Amino acid sequence: CPSSSGKPNHADILLVNLQYVSEVEIINDHTETPPPLASLNVSKLANKARTEKEEKMSQAYAISAGVSLEGQQLFQTIHKT
Repeated sequence: CPSSSGKPNHADILLVNLQYVSEVEIINDHTETPPPLASLNVSKLANKARTEKEEKMSQAYAISAGVSLEGQQLFQTIHKT
């Protein structure tokens, strides 16, 4: 779909879980080829995934180290700031 933000180089992608679909009705049939998808910066995605994993591991360590609930909440609050 065209971007809801109005940016010309962006598009909205809608995902549908087909397990919940019982009927499909074609409203408009488009025969033109859609524009190619934008290239992905794989190294940036890998860095983000690694950073997220490290953050989750540090949170899991705080829980497994016997830290109280109040201590965990304090850690998360400080981490967010």
